[in-house]
Amino acid sequence: MISNPELIHYACIAKQTTILAQHNTTNDPKIESLASQCIEQTPPNHSLFSHTHNNRTFTFLIDSPFTFFAIFNNLTLKSETLAFLNAVKTASRGALDHQIQDSADLHPLCFQPQFDSILKETLDLGSELTGNSSNSIVIDRDCGNPRGKRPSTVPLLGKPLEGLKKKKRVVGSDLEGKDGNLENKVEVSDSEFNFCNRDLKGMVNDHRQKAKHIWKKHVWVVLLLDLFVCAVLFVIWLWVCSGFKCMAY
Repeated sequence: MISNPELIHYACIAKQTTILAQHNTTNDPKIESLASQCIEQTPPNHSLFSHTHNNRTFTFLIDSPFTFFAIFNNLTLKSETLAFLNAVKTASRGALDHQIQDSADLHPLCFQPQFDSILKETLDLGSELTGNSSNSIVIDRDCGNPRGKRPSTVPLLGKPLEGLKKKKRVVGSDLEGKDGNLENKVEVSDSEFNFCNRDLKGMVNDHRQKAKHIWKKHVWVVLLLDLFVCAVLFVIWLWVCSGFKCMAY
């Protein structure tokens, strides 16, 4: 799961080109317009598509008729981006299907309240998993004690807390302001709009061209094999009939 939630710049759920819910952690409203243009260019015939551009990773998780889309900081690991989108999909797909049954015409942001709750639970779960994976063992000395004393933490090797702090500092280094606080302020440039309008569409076309080329290649292979089999059968027929003598009967 995401080790630092501030690495998520934007996330949304869309049905075709309609954004049903969204989450914007940046201070730039242009990112919503950027995401809308990306959703319009969702790659067809894909279940997963990811591309990094201008220090951001654009990831589509497509589960027809819905698209789970997010924009991450490029420092985010690919495994983390996929785990995050899969968790959002798993938690929301049932509610989305139920809402489709109740109302076939889904309007923009109609799923926002549910999405806010799902996103909060997903990020909280990710924080718990990240905390539990640290190099330490938690021992509850008063298990079942009604006074409920706080558990103590016993490090396994060295000073893992220092290592964890350093790791978090490195991961969030590009988000740190001059005062040392994490800032998730992001500005969307014209080049990123061009990415959605031109580059993303171009990459999809490239995928189509490659798929078409592979399909043509397979067709030629099948045709050549058929021709070879027919030639072999014809030679066998000539051999059995000693030429065209069978035609005389």
